[in-house]
Amino acid sequence: MTTLTPTSAGEDPLSHIQWVPADQLDSNVWNPNRVHKPELRLLERSLLATGWIQPLLVNPDALIIDGFHRWRLAQDSKQVKARWKGRVPVAVLDVTRPEAMLLTIRINRAKGTHVAMAMSAIVRELIEDHDYEPDQIAKEMGGTLDEVHLLAQDGVFAVKGTSNWAYSPAWYPAEDRKKAAAE
Repeated sequence: MTTLTPTSAGEDPLSHIQWVPADQLDSNVWNPNRVHKPELRLLERSLLATGWIQPLLVNPDALIIDGFHRWRLAQDSKQVKARWKGRVPVAVLDVTRPEAMLLTIRINRAKGTHVAMAMSAIVRELIEDHDYEPDQIAKEMGGTLDEVHLLAQDGVFAVKGTSNWAYSPAWYPAEDRKKAAAE
C-alpha cells in the first residue's frame, strides 16, 4: 500500500502538490457522483486543452477523496496517460475515513448544478458580445447545436412552453422561485 505525506498541521493541502503514479491510488467506494460518457469526454478534452487545474484530493493511504473521474481518465485515456506519463497531481489531506466520506459529499454538493437560465445568459453573451459561432460553443461545452440554439433564445423556458406542463408540487422552474418566495 502506498502512503503519502500529508501537509503539516495548519498548512493548506495545495501548498504541497505531489505528482504520483495514478495506479498507486485507490478509489473510494462511497462517491455519490456519477459522470456520463459525454461529460467524461468533455472532462478529457478539458484536461488535454488546459492541463491539470485541480489536483486530486487524497488521504495519506492514497485513497481518493475527490477527483475520481480525473483519476480514471489518467488511466483510461491513452492521450492523458501519455501526456503525464501516468502521473496525477495530488493534494494530501490527513483525515479519517468518516471525515473523508463527509468531505466527498460536501465537495460534490458544493459543486452544484447547471441552471438553464444561467447557461442561456452565457451562451447569448458568447454569441452577441464575443462573436462566437454556435457550433464552436457546442463543441467547447460538449453540447449539441440544437442545445446551443435553444439556449441562445431569450426566454429559454418560454420557447419550450414549460409553463403549460404539469409539475410535481416539489418542483418549480428557477424563474418561479421569486414568485414562490413572495407568496
